[in-house]
Parts: sequence; structure tokens; C-alpha cells
Amino acid sequence: MRIAVLGAGAIGSLIAAKLVDSGYEVHVHARGEHGAALAVNGLSVSGVWGKKIKPDQWTVSLDEVGIHDSLKNRFDQVIITCKSKDTEYMAKIAKDLTNGPVMSLQNGLGNKEVIQKYKHENYAVAVTTNAVKRPSPGSIEWVGKGNLVIGGPKGTEFVDQLNSLEAIYQEDLSSILWNKLLINIAINPIAAICGVKNGALLEEPLISQAESTMLEGAKIARLIGIDIGSDLELIQNLHHVLNATSDNTCSMLVDVKLGKETEIDSLCGQIVERGEQLGTPTPLNSILLAQIKSLR
Repeated sequence: MRIAVLGAGAIGSLIAAKLVDSGYEVHVHARGEHGAALAVNGLSVSGVWGKKIKPDQWTVSLDEVGIHDSLKNRFDQVIITCKSKDTEYMAKIAKDLTNGPVMSLQNGLGNKEVIQKYKHENYAVAVTTNAVKRPSPGSIEWVGKGNLVIGGPKGTEFVDQLNSLEAIYQEDLSSILWNKLLINIAINPIAAICGVKNGALLEEPLISQAESTMLEGAKIARLIGIDIGSDLELIQNLHHVLNATSDNTCSMLVDVKLGKETEIDSLCGQIVERGEQLGTPTPLNSILLAQIKSLR
């Protein structure tokens, strides 16, 4: 089976490496120094799993060069692991690469709808709590082992291929996606604006702001009809994540420091948009959305 992974960040690189290790023919679409390193030197994986993927064990295309015509309609499946800001772009590439299913493994909301535009109902959606860092081009560190849950109309078609990551199928991922979104809106924008690691958010006044931002988003989720648990459960989960990732620098802070576009539209932006549709104010998420956008 031929599988293409579009977006070789930390998670995308781990997914591609696991697929190679499982015996699949893998193609990776990447960019920048990391993409060049994957093509020339392969990938070194450390942490939970130690592995070296040699460059001849997969094929790599670089975004700066583009996709060669010989790759069109060559793949049985495509997995999109890029940041949400690039979903539309990668979904167009996926349409050319396969007539089979496309899976989104990304943060935030709205990615599924973009993929549907190009693949209709031929899609799957996944969410993971695996913690992976990319310390340098051509290497990743699997910091913490988590779960991988896959849903959507074609979700079952990806479970076997990702068995090495203990993937499970759950038809409706709404609750899981929203719970992860609530954690992300509570941590990422505040840490990025303040320029601090996750652990700093455990102290006042940042922890109160993080909790309030999350609960504002939770109100929107409940109005839509999403089962996300009680406020107490959400707050306990936030504290657990902050303690477990206290030394982590969130990806949004990294993007801000590098002057890159962030994923704020798929995080706080989605809360604000859905709040507007419901006629419910979301001032905390609106402020964070505006502040992050002003940093670029």
C-alpha cells in the first residue's frame, strides 16, 4: 500500500516513520531545512521510540519544488498533518495524489470541512495526544506517548495502517476534538503572547485567564450540543496538561518568535465564529484572536 503524508512537522514525521517501520511505501511532502534533511539524510527518532529512517526507505517531495506529475493518482491514501493554515493548500495536493480516502490529523476545528470540499465524503479525521518535538532538522523526539483516535466516514480504513500507534476507531470525534480545542485555546495564545513555557500558566494571573478562556469556549460547545464534561473536569484536565507539559514551548509561541502565521484562526477564531453564529459573545477569545494576529 502506498501512503502519502503531507506536512512533516513533529507529528507528521512520527506518523511517516511509523508507517515506514510497518512496511508501507511512504511518500512525505515537506518544506524547509527539515524537508531537505528528510530527503538527504532521513529521520532520527528518539525518546519513547528510537529509530533511524534512512533516506532510501521513503520518498520525499519538497514544497519549494512542487509535486511531480508522476506522483499524481499514485497513492492509496493520504494523511494531512500540516498546520491548519495550510489545510486548503494540502487538500488540493491530496486530491491530485489519490482517489482514495484522505485523513486529517491536525489541531483545531474546520479542517474536516476543507477536506470535504475536495474529497466530498471520502475523508477521515483523527486526534492524538502524543507529544512530539522537533529539536533540529532531520530529527524528532517522541516526548510522551498518548492515544490516537480516528473517526469519520473512512476512519476504519486508516486504523490498521496506524496500528503501531495503537490507533482506535470512534465514529463521532466531536467530543474529543472539542476537548483538545479547549486545551489549546487555554494554553497556546496566552503562552505565545506572554512569551512563556506552558508551566508558567499554572501561576496567577495567567491560570485564571487560561481557565476563563477555556470555559468561554466550553459554553459555545454546549450550546452546539457537544458533550465535553463539567467545568470542574475541564479545569482538572487543563491543570494536568500544564503540569505534564510544563517545560514545553507551545508551537504558537515558536511561530510568533519566527514571525510565522499561527493557527489562531482554527483555535480561538473557531470559537469566535461559532459564537457569532449563535449570537453569543466570546470576548476573551476575541481579544486573544486579535492580539495574536497583531503580533505578525
